[in-house]
Amino acid sequence: MYRHLHVARQLLAGTAVLAAFPAFSQVRPPTAPAAGDAAPATPPAAVSAADANDIIVTAQRRSERLEAVPLSITAVSGSNLVRSGVTRFQDLGNIAAGVQVSRGGAFTQPSIRGVTTLTTGLGYENNVAVYIDGFYQSDTLGINGDLVNVADVQILKGPQGTLYGRNATGGAILVNTLDPSSQLSGNFNVAYARFNDKRAQAYLSGPLADDIGFSIAGYYRNSDGYIKDIDATGKKDFDAAPFKSASLRAKLKAHPFDGVKLTFGYNHLYLLDGRGLVYVQYANAPSSINALPGRATERNTASLNLVPKNTVKVDEGTLKSEVATGIGTLTSYTGYTHRSVYIIYDFDGSKVPLSSTSQSGRQKTFQEQADYNIDAIKNFEIVIGGLFYRDKLSSSFVPSSFGVNSPEQFSNASSHAVAAYADVTYHLTEKLFLTGGVRYSRERKHVDYHVAAPSPILPGSTNATFSGVAPRAVLRYEIAPRTNVYASFTEGFRSGTLPQTPQARPELLIPISPEKIKAYEVGFKTASRTIRFDTAAFYYDYRNLQVGLTVPDPTCTGLGCAIVNVIGNAPKARSYGGEASLTVTPAPDLNLRANGAYTHARYINFAGATGTGLNAVTNLNVPGQRQNWNGQQMARAPTWSGSLGADYSVPLAGGKITLSGNGTYTSSFVVGNASLYGPTGPAALQNEQRFRQKAYAMLNLSLNWVDASNHFSLGVYSENVTNTKYLVISSGSSFGSFRQYGEPVTYGVRAGYKF
Repeated sequence: MYRHLHVARQLLAGTAVLAAFPAFSQVRPPTAPAAGDAAPATPPAAVSAADANDIIVTAQRRSERLEAVPLSITAVSGSNLVRSGVTRFQDLGNIAAGVQVSRGGAFTQPSIRGVTTLTTGLGYENNVAVYIDGFYQSDTLGINGDLVNVADVQILKGPQGTLYGRNATGGAILVNTLDPSSQLSGNFNVAYARFNDKRAQAYLSGPLADDIGFSIAGYYRNSDGYIKDIDATGKKDFDAAPFKSASLRAKLKAHPFDGVKLTFGYNHLYLLDGRGLVYVQYANAPSSINALPGRATERNTASLNLVPKNTVKVDEGTLKSEVATGIGTLTSYTGYTHRSVYIIYDFDGSKVPLSSTSQSGRQKTFQEQADYNIDAIKNFEIVIGGLFYRDKLSSSFVPSSFGVNSPEQFSNASSHAVAAYADVTYHLTEKLFLTGGVRYSRERKHVDYHVAAPSPILPGSTNATFSGVAPRAVLRYEIAPRTNVYASFTEGFRSGTLPQTPQARPELLIPISPEKIKAYEVGFKTASRTIRFDTAAFYYDYRNLQVGLTVPDPTCTGLGCAIVNVIGNAPKARSYGGEASLTVTPAPDLNLRANGAYTHARYINFAGATGTGLNAVTNLNVPGQRQNWNGQQMARAPTWSGSLGADYSVPLAGGKITLSGNGTYTSSFVVGNASLYGPTGPAALQNEQRFRQKAYAMLNLSLNWVDASNHFSLGVYSENVTNTKYLVISSGSSFGSFRQYGEPVTYGVRAGYKF
């Protein structure tokens, strides 16, 4: 069961790290708050440690019981992430119905209830916002790491336009790491798994003085990867997608004055992950490519002339300031991040250097957000706040054909965003609550580019300003203690943007309109010591989806206008459905979990879509084909999805052994490219989507033993036990149709020590 969520941040002291190792799945009993900690914002009765089924979330920027928040949320503690086999950000869909974490090439792209992004590249942001310790993460590369030092993860479903407004049309994912503990504690863990996957993690936390505490966590992982490149004879040539990650996260929490708490943070990440850049042409390739010797077409093999790289380096400094006032708490989040990126990949999937691309970038981000949580006014709960955000990105892009580099393309992009918001809950009666909120957002964007000589592409530069208002209205009724029903209306706003790469002509630097979504939701939540049940139904009206298009040159008015590739808007889509989750603790050492979702997500007005069709005569792809996607399933939106999980503990050899399992099911869905076979395809298939994943199920299992002292642990685990084949990449180009599968069955051992 998802126990003690958020307790590491506000309720528990002396808690060892809940990282990606079962050694951290044991939570120590509650003690006094850590040095310098303020009292929880919720009343003590609401967060009683006597009830192990209390889950505290911050979805409304204040600490509340999960069942009292009128919003669909999947909230999971760090220990339960481990029990469910969730050790990476991309695994979150395994425990949250209606959620997928997918890849668009090198870029990580979450999807919630069918809302996702189909634009990829440096400078483009997701429409599911990710926050780590309250700080927004614009990076779509570095978030695809392992979940380390995690206290809890909260997945907020539906547009979060009022309180988490920047680019949160689909929802928000809040990742909270452990705060410093009041007692000296630490741990060290190692693991080894298939594909020469080596991991090591260390953590140390405790007080430096009465009013100062610290924590420091380090993590290292190095794996050969599961994709092997083969040479012309079919023998292994090199590891096509090795994975390496190294991170350091440090916190210093101080209480310099009464009512003042400061948390300083420094985070460093190095990530090498080329798994999304291995393109294997399996069908519809031209004869010139089919004739090449040693070309890989089988699962988990590749035939490349270089090792794909997706390297990200991140350094981030943060300061969270909390000041208690007479009427509430003022919280400030100040952060500065520097990122550097290098990407290179072979796109044609052959040993001949037909087509490759390299890209590099440097990004600097500053953010300042302040929330004033007012709780001293009778019958009112008020949050008011504001945001300032500044981002600057410099990048270069070098395409290569037949081993010869084209002129280097240079681009500079910047964003300056401000926002103001207010959210007020009024207690109409003791059991009836009305919430109203609104956010105003304004963002100014700039892009300029030039191309090294010789090149016919002229320099270009443009600016655009986007603004919007996102309201929220919610009615909640408490049927009984810890049992609520609610109905809500919310709007989401994803800022407009500009093309981030050089265009054929400067006139094609055309602003892309903001995405907007109107969401209606009704839900029911109940919880007790042994049972938690949540269910919700939703309806979305989704406008101006930002997508890639191949269209007649919109700046050309005469005859003979060319066809150009641009980022544009799909006019309208619709999504509706429902979901439910249930957790039960029938016995003290047995926890059962189940969830499921139905999602009907369709393009409604998208007759001018651009797709990769098929020529039925030549059996070759037709890139850039104009297609009608009206009524077609949106990408990454399976109609049915769900999971079942359980963990059971019994005494063994003086300690305790825990068996955990988590199974997931997903019905057929579009992997990322919603293209049809199109008007040139086989007659019976012209209106069918090409790049789909069939329905599949997966199972993760683990067995972990902890000694009687709760210091030592040993474990074994296996992911994708049934060795299920499932696609993470599926699309097509002039080189053929390409795909890449997810990891096959893996298994490993791990050991840990904590004090």
